[in-house]
Amino acid sequence: MRLLFFFLLTLGVPGLDVASLHPLITDAVKQVGGDRVKVVEVIKPGDNVHQFKPKPGDLRAMAEARLIFASGKNLEPYLDELSDNLEPHQLIIEVGKTLPSQKVSKEDQIYACCEHHAVGGIDPHWWHDVRNMERALRVIEKALIKADPEGKQAYSANSKKQRDRLDQLNRWVKGQVATIPRERRHLVTAHAAFGYFCKAYGFKASFVQGLSARGEVSASQLAGTIQELRREGIPMVFPEKSANPKVLEQIAQQTGAKVGQPLIADGSSASYQEMIMSNVRHIVGGLK
Repeated sequence: MRLLFFFLLTLGVPGLDVASLHPLITDAVKQVGGDRVKVVEVIKPGDNVHQFKPKPGDLRAMAEARLIFASGKNLEPYLDELSDNLEPHQLIIEVGKTLPSQKVSKEDQIYACCEHHAVGGIDPHWWHDVRNMERALRVIEKALIKADPEGKQAYSANSKKQRDRLDQLNRWVKGQVATIPRERRHLVTAHAAFGYFCKAYGFKASFVQGLSARGEVSASQLAGTIQELRREGIPMVFPEKSANPKVLEQIAQQTGAKVGQPLIADGSSASYQEMIMSNVRHIVGGLK
């Protein structure tokens, strides 16, 4: 009898099968779900989230998933088509859908990666504001509880623990940013992926190639950017990982600025906290 009891304990609780379409969402779901949730990572760290489209193999990998978590805000324009290929019991959760949004400005839309992110559209890079990720944990918590009511206590406790960690992270970011003189809080990047970060933490934002790596820069636009950066005496410009730094290197040569350590723009990281801390350290180290 004791052996049978021990065997049953080792079986653990029933697992809830879910899938994730973004590495940072995968991290968040794992943190909230804990041992009760099994996550299929459809998009892995390092994959291009802007260019991804589900293939038949991805659909097969998601076949058992009751919930499919997406970042939302039109980062995944294929969701309608994906929904048409799912089973009735499968549900897509757009984690960022109800979070505070920033719209693409008239200037930003020049480089828009697609029609979904043209002028008046929503900037999809919501996770660069730590407070938004705190809110995202609530969204994930509620979705998991609805799908698995017996796990409510575990999901709520895990969510609370992670939101407390993010609250500490947000205060750490503000403390680090405070060490940069206000006149030097100007973040120059290749792509317009850091709008939420700049608004949340008090930076002026400048970009060269818009929302995605597809953006082309005209000679007149490049000249205007160089003139502005010379006037403001920008000490450093920041490339992004997996993006071509050629244009930023050209700007640096003509403005006297240095090229900083690459930032993680589109969230292609296995750990949200490590991504934020890495980006902030590079930004503060370059501008302070």
